[in-house]
Amino acid sequence: MVEHDDADYELVRQTAPQDEYTMRNVTVGTIIAIVGMAVVFGIPLAAIGL
Repeated sequence: MVEHDDADYELVRQTAPQDEYTMRNVTVGTIIAIVGMAVVFGIPLAAIGL
């Protein structure tokens, strides 16, 4: 039987990237959200003639 000494290392669990958001990330996300809303609302409104 092999014994493991858990004190030799510390297990750190990361389930998602922990980087900070840059202004570029925020800008790109905002542009994508605006384009997405334009598609979601614009196409149906254009289809019914508003």
